[in-house]
Amino acid sequence: MMKNNIFLKSVWIAGLLFISQMVYSDSRPGWIDAEPENYPHEKYISATGSASKPELAKDRALANLVKIFELKIHEQSTTRSDTQVNVKDGEERVTKSDRLEQQISVHTDKVIDGARIAATWLDEDVFTYHALAVLDRKQAGNNIRQEMSRLDDETEIELAQSKAQTNALRKMVNQEKALQYQKQRLGLQKMLKVIDLSGQGRSSLWRLAELDNQLDTALLALQVSAMIDNDPIGGLDQALESAMGNAGFPAMKGSGDYALVASLDVQDLGKREGWYWLRGKLTLKLVESSSGKVIGRQQWPLKVSALQRNETDARLMTQVSKTLNNNLKAVILSFATGKQEQ
Repeated sequence: MMKNNIFLKSVWIAGLLFISQMVYSDSRPGWIDAEPENYPHEKYISATGSASKPELAKDRALANLVKIFELKIHEQSTTRSDTQVNVKDGEERVTKSDRLEQQISVHTDKVIDGARIAATWLDEDVFTYHALAVLDRKQAGNNIRQEMSRLDDETEIELAQSKAQTNALRKMVNQEKALQYQKQRLGLQKMLKVIDLSGQGRSSLWRLAELDNQLDTALLALQVSAMIDNDPIGGLDQALESAMGNAGFPAMKGSGDYALVASLDVQDLGKREGWYWLRGKLTLKLVESSSGKVIGRQQWPLKVSALQRNETDARLMTQVSKTLNNNLKAVILSFATGKQEQ
């Protein structure tokens, strides 16, 4: 009898262990380790995140959702993110603001507008929160196509204004804006290819190479002369004219519609710890010849050193030439669009 009781107790304990394992297995959501059944891949993009705090788990789930796009787009970027989780009509929704600093600016908030936290689960054994973020492919695709249409409309307006424009600088402004709109659109097209299972997206009516060539043509049409305001070392005129040619708008002989005026201020810092130092400030401004109005101004701080005093001047002028060649085209475009630093 005692043996029977022991046997029954053993069976009972084993049954309890089996049931407890089944309960644990049922309580652990399948979406943690596999594709969520309620959000199939053909209709949704999903990602999970885990952390010791529920809000952090939600943030990580959304961040992982965004990474799906970032990894497939292969853009070099720096991302700063602000993530908020809100509850509306009993359902958690996530909003995310991204600022991407990159050659092609892509605003991922246009893509993930409507992303939401679909489920959460707490693993009490290790006290870890898990969150599931989902994004409806159709909704995201519509968001992107709507933004792409807006950019196409803006591009068409700028190109039409460029054709009607007689002022070379203003024509260049229109061309630059059109080019930037299509660069933004290209980023959205890459994202749309991630969302669209066919991988096709929606092609543009304009090619970036053609828009870039049109901008170069507008740049070449600028009537710009080179002028020197201050040059204590010598050679600034040659450096400026060379940089203008390399940038695509050779300096005019005589007076043009605009004058590009360069100035170099130099301060001798003397000898410090065996090195001779010079500090310089290179200033560049674009002036409208007819009115004398300054269209834009840009400055660069410079600093060089050498073991011999007679080498510092040459090194400073080398730095001046390098600065002008690396930045002049972008600076002229910034002058045209009014985005230069003062």
